[in-house]
Amino acid sequence: MNRLQPLFAKKKQHILNVYCTAGYPKLESTIEVMKALQEKGADIIEIGMPYSDPVADGPVIQQSNTIALQNGMNMHVLFKQLAQLREYITIPVILMGYLNPVLQYGIENFFSDAASVGIDGVILPELPVIEYEKEYKVLLQKNNMEIIFLITPETPDERIKQIDDLSNGFYLCGFLLFYNRQYKTY
Repeated sequence: MNRLQPLFAKKKQHILNVYCTAGYPKLESTIEVMKALQEKGADIIEIGMPYSDPVADGPVIQQSNTIALQNGMNMHVLFKQLAQLREYITIPVILMGYLNPVLQYGIENFFSDAASVGIDGVILPELPVIEYEKEYKVLLQKNNMEIIFLITPETPDERIKQIDDLSNGFYLCGFLLFYNRQYKTY
């Protein structure tokens, strides 16, 4: 069992999920920032994997991505930095980013390396649900990680139900967390 299920079993509301960009503000800041977030009460840490074209993100995340990449951050550096993650961080950790760098790193390598450092889930917003079902679901299950899908106020009910059926952890809607199978009650 990864760290997400016990968190949601223990804490039913007021769960604080905080995002930070890996390699920002300095290349070696990732673990330092994560420690501070945990110490200050974050329940989940979401690590942004910097990408050169973060067009779906706002200006603040775009800027942090640019700086992190200029600092030398990439997938290999990120996993090297996270190698001792679980010596310091006890709360769930999620990786969020674009699918292209994951594909370049290698899908199986990415999920295997993420699992080996203690990652609990991933958010890959542009991953089509059908692709997840066909190719990624087995890899995530094999590596004991959760997929976290995004929904919007415009997401049709049918798609929300499909996402809900595929999710074991939670899904994101704007800045709100919705625990699996409970979206109608929030």
